[in-house]
Amino acid sequence: MRANLLVVLIAVLLAFSGVPAEELGAEEPFVTVDRFVPHISSVSANQGERVGLFVREKVTHALSAKFAIGGHPDEGKVVLFVHGGSVPSVPDYDLPYKDYSWMSYLARAGYDTFAMDHSGYGLSPRPMMDDPCNMDSENRALITPLPLAIDCQPKYSQGLTTSQSDWDEILTVVEFIRALRGVETVSLIGWSAGGPRTAGFAARYPEKIDKLVLFAPGYQRNQTSSRPSHPRGEVPMRIQTKDALEEGRWRSTVACENQIDPGIQTAVWQSIMSFDQRGAVWGADHGVMRVRTTAGSWGWNREYAAKVTAPTLIMVGEEDFLLESGKQLYEDLTEAERKVLVTMECATHFAVWESTQYKFMHEASLEWFESTMFRGRPTGRFSVASGGVDVVQR
Repeated sequence: MRANLLVVLIAVLLAFSGVPAEELGAEEPFVTVDRFVPHISSVSANQGERVGLFVREKVTHALSAKFAIGGHPDEGKVVLFVHGGSVPSVPDYDLPYKDYSWMSYLARAGYDTFAMDHSGYGLSPRPMMDDPCNMDSENRALITPLPLAIDCQPKYSQGLTTSQSDWDEILTVVEFIRALRGVETVSLIGWSAGGPRTAGFAARYPEKIDKLVLFAPGYQRNQTSSRPSHPRGEVPMRIQTKDALEEGRWRSTVACENQIDPGIQTAVWQSIMSFDQRGAVWGADHGVMRVRTTAGSWGWNREYAAKVTAPTLIMVGEEDFLLESGKQLYEDLTEAERKVLVTMECATHFAVWESTQYKFMHEASLEWFESTMFRGRPTGRFSVASGGVDVVQR
């Protein structure tokens, strides 16, 4: 009887959270809750406005039932995923294709998983990005004549977000999660530009962070430590076509056979378009992905890497253009007593979507969260062959 009451209570709670009651069915092992977390924007285009940052949560039914009666996750069992520079969080980390969802993998292991969209991405605010004129001429040409019948000039002449606005948004979401779930710390997973966001945040708020997992993290060891005196950029957004993502950025860097599942690129693009319904109707074919530009990046360099104390796992593909910066970051994490760098064979910048290493990445992150070790070792450099086998310490 008590179990039935719990199910009813969860259904009511999810109804108020916007989650279909059908997700309680036996065929769906998870509860997915999509929220808009209140935030006072520090993005210049909507400075001071109260906005909602999109955050997805995914947990098992058992853990959701525990929350419904006032329970909390164990300390160290809460993870926030932060996306990279172009693709929003759900296509990155909760892709509805086979077992590629990283969120589902950790949720199944008992973790309370969250993923957020920064301003300029997905379902979070996109100030100045609905106007197709607010791009450079090369990007505007890609959406002429749909929706632009004739060319036009940008009405807003500045990059959109900054390092500080990104850290402000992570702080809002981390504080929301800590209060919601009654935990002291949250672990972070960041991909690409999500590296400066998550690790830069960890350097500034070490008391709020448990562990870090960085996949192909961006890093500039000689970057300036302070905010630039003048904003950068001349437009708030750029766009990326399906072909530019799939062929220009991804397939052109693949080195191994069967590295990309035949159906996954379609699934990725469909998921991206479902989180950009305006971009989905721009352009002659397939839609386009709208991507925010930056007005300034700073404070993720040798000085701040040395401030990171959280145990940090770095994973980067051999075919990734960020491989060298990943190696530099590992060297510069001088205060992290536990740190590991793993170089993955047959892996590009998009390894999270590649059949050769995505399972390994899931498993390695879980091992790190559970034990703060990789293959039983707390520190070191390693390489791993295709399929996550034949791990070699370097």
